[in-house]
Amino acid sequence: MTASTAASPANDSPGMDRREFMRLCVLGGAGLILGLPADADAQSGADGFELRPLIRIGGDGRVTLFAQNPELGQGVKTSLPMLIAEELDVDWTSVEVVGADWDTRLENQFSGGSLSIRLNFSAMRQAGASARLMLLQAAAQRWQAPQAELVTRDANVLHPATNRRLSYGELAEAAAALPVPRDPVLRSNAEFRLIGRSLPDVDAADIVTGAQVYSLDLKLPGMLYAVVKRCPYSDGQPAAFDDSAARRVAGVVGVELLRNDRHGGRIALPNSPNFVSGVAAIADSPWAAMQAARQLIVEWERPDTLPDSTRLLQSFASALRTAGEVIREDGNAPSAIQSASTHIDSTYQLPFLAHVPMEPMNCTVDASGDRIVAWAPTQNPGLLAETLATTLATSADAISVHVIRSGGAFGRRFYADYAVDAAIISRRLQRPVKVVWTREDDVRHDYFRPASLHRVQAGVDGEGRVVTWSHKMASHSRTHYLERDGSPTELDDYEFPAGFVPNLRYEYCFVPGRIPVGQWRAVEHSSNVFVVASAIDELAHAAGVDPAEFLLRLVGGSRYIQVLENFRFDASRLAAVIRKAAAAADWGRTLPAGSGRGIAASYNQGAWVAEVAEVSISNGRLSIERIIAVVDCGLVVNPQGAEQQVQGGIVEGLSAALTGEITVTGGIVDQSNFHDYPLCRMHQAPKIEVHFMPADDAPRGLGEPALPPVAPAVCNAIYAAVGKRIRELPIRKHFSLQEPG
Repeated sequence: MTASTAASPANDSPGMDRREFMRLCVLGGAGLILGLPADADAQSGADGFELRPLIRIGGDGRVTLFAQNPELGQGVKTSLPMLIAEELDVDWTSVEVVGADWDTRLENQFSGGSLSIRLNFSAMRQAGASARLMLLQAAAQRWQAPQAELVTRDANVLHPATNRRLSYGELAEAAAALPVPRDPVLRSNAEFRLIGRSLPDVDAADIVTGAQVYSLDLKLPGMLYAVVKRCPYSDGQPAAFDDSAARRVAGVVGVELLRNDRHGGRIALPNSPNFVSGVAAIADSPWAAMQAARQLIVEWERPDTLPDSTRLLQSFASALRTAGEVIREDGNAPSAIQSASTHIDSTYQLPFLAHVPMEPMNCTVDASGDRIVAWAPTQNPGLLAETLATTLATSADAISVHVIRSGGAFGRRFYADYAVDAAIISRRLQRPVKVVWTREDDVRHDYFRPASLHRVQAGVDGEGRVVTWSHKMASHSRTHYLERDGSPTELDDYEFPAGFVPNLRYEYCFVPGRIPVGQWRAVEHSSNVFVVASAIDELAHAAGVDPAEFLLRLVGGSRYIQVLENFRFDASRLAAVIRKAAAAADWGRTLPAGSGRGIAASYNQGAWVAEVAEVSISNGRLSIERIIAVVDCGLVVNPQGAEQQVQGGIVEGLSAALTGEITVTGGIVDQSNFHDYPLCRMHQAPKIEVHFMPADDAPRGLGEPALPPVAPAVCNAIYAAVGKRIRELPIRKHFSLQEPG
């Protein structure tokens, strides 16, 4: 099996009815089956016949499968083609996998919300099954044999009765002329040959050897490089600049002023924040552009209000003392707390967090002609195309987006701001232009995970049952910052333990501000689960009940809980992962002095996850020894890739818990690189054990669910070890961290 990074030109989640599903399958059929000869998109010749835009079969029998969703390191370039290959019945080792470019005929062509597999599981299988059935029909016609007598195996059609064989390549042209089957029969789970097997990432060899092409590696004829000296104040503008020293740098070809004309914070681009204003140095190499940008002397217009994270947190505290928006209210929580046998009243604080993918933001755009072409490491190629069309005052039909494998994203590349300045400069200079961000720009001009302050008041009755829960949250909402319609999503009305407690109140306090915020891995759950799981542990200790047992009591014995009118929660699956995690961690075993275990569980992005952390503390220094994760994400397509996803989520969750914090002083982000925004280092990484619960239902989200329970599991373990409760992250504010060696 080979992989390529150069691209060629359904739904199992609630809410999609059969009509919509069939429309998706038809698109995943007629739009991608062999490019019918009468179709303008038909492709034939030396490259064979294309089941555009997902399958291509060459005359020599070579099969190319296109991974439709952007690859960010989450493994969809492997798992999505696996689904096609399963139903197409091809030998995986002989398949070439290519990342697909943006194509308007593809549905759900984005990576975010842990939805890539969840939304496309059926559609990808339908595509492979439809193609296989057409190939069978073509063979039956050629042999004049009943189709029922034919079988497929490893990209061949066989007629066992006569021992005849035809390769897919020999049948592709004839199959292309056949009508597309509407409802091909899919394999049962028991018949799977690929789904459920552990397969390496299709790009693994190239990544290990350094041959993998990322967007930063891309080189085009006549391409220029730009590095922007960006306004340190996110809403500021350049007033004047001196570029005399910058122009003396060898290789510099020009300097361009970039104003986003945001006018008091207004965002002009569709569904995406605008770029940050500044002055761009353009050169014939990235190094020359970077050196020239450093030589630019710019006078900045400062906005009237300079945001400050310390003052904003003070505003959060003030907001919590006032009435907020009631998101959900069951029973009478304020009254019930008065009669509770035991109760807690605790405040939790979470900081702003940056994304810092290992590949900083960058994008290449050629806007020199009527057709605008972008080469982008993007999570959302459709939004990027829409943004470029708006920026350059053209239609989306005039935009082509080559989707290149990203060196990480975590939500940052869902927006398209980093492509806009490249498009503007390219249009002005009539040359392809790559804008390269420095690491400092990537940290300081991020769209951060919102900071927040939470107050939880909860109580139990005399039998240790949670009878009241009140959760009040104050934050600087990303919904408001991005000027989107609708209520803030930072505190959802279905957040656990909604539906499990008779008296429950969720209240949200919006605090305005101009610190740039956006989605971050696991979005609101990355904050809320820390608060909820920590408060549950506090309540358990206050009631004198073992935390794992207390958590199971809260989940209860019922299988389904009707959390909302249109959302039924399978509590039995949450209870199962909790029990499995406790058993895998040998929960009842006594640990040495200074060591402790903590447990946390959550449901997010469609999956149930429970994690147990083991820590040790000596002389005030914290070491994370082990984390056990149990995940119920439905059917696991690629166990090896799935385990890596969980491990990656845990390590990123540890980074956030241990050291992650962005602060803003006088309108300027204080952090700039890994020396002051450190990530979890190898010597700090614990032993990670991952267990998947067996399940036959459709796959669920996996890229994000393992992250939220990490911080509370670790903090609960710290309390078990030394009796210190962590209510403010990051943990390095409270403990020294393990040193190398």
